[in-house]
Amino acid sequence: MITGIADALVALLNVFHRWTGSYGLSIILLTLAIKVVLHPLTRRQLGSMKAMQALAPQVQVLRDKYRDNPQQMNIEIMNLYRAHRVNPLSGCLPMLVQLPVLWALFAALRRQGLFGGETFLGAALDQVPTFAAMRDNPLLAVYPLLVGATTYLQQRLTIADPQQARMYVFMPVLVAWFATQFQVGLSLYWIVSTLAYAAEYLLVVGRSGPSPAPRQAPQILPQRPKGAKKK
Repeated sequence: MITGIADALVALLNVFHRWTGSYGLSIILLTLAIKVVLHPLTRRQLGSMKAMQALAPQVQVLRDKYRDNPQQMNIEIMNLYRAHRVNPLSGCLPMLVQLPVLWALFAALRRQGLFGGETFLGAALDQVPTFAAMRDNPLLAVYPLLVGATTYLQQRLTIADPQQARMYVFMPVLVAWFATQFQVGLSLYWIVSTLAYAAEYLLVVGRSGPSPAPRQAPQILPQRPKGAKKK
């Protein structure tokens, strides 16, 4: 199945190449085309995420209230989701549908000799930007750096919980290091795909930010009857 999808994606990539004369531009167009086709699924997934984020403060209240009774906590949280017609698993199905396509695209772009040594922005698309290769061609370093930068941007947009953000603080560095182990063409796909996902997230969910601290209700002082003297 994956091989068949990968073959179809390579054929589409070659169609774009005949139009543009550039495999770099073809990768960008192919990535955006896949994003457009999968956008309804992504939109549904992000919509579920948005609903879960809206209920997060109420979920935290229930977690604190039933901290010593995990079974009752789960019952109350599920009742909360049911009352607001939110299904925590509704975001999983779109992801499962998208995964075969993404795996196939990954496999397609890793095929040896696919780009025939063609360059894009000063780097060969089928070259692996190892540290030794970067010494010979410093432009290769641009791709791992952009991979890390776009991953960081996506995290800043999508992770609102400060504690969770600290857990993923090294992820952009790790992904940038992975980019030194694969072809530049694959890094170009990652950069475009990550930026496109960030745009989809802003469109559907909006800018995430830390939840505002609850404000205390103003204290209401008892009013004195009219004509009462001040003590």
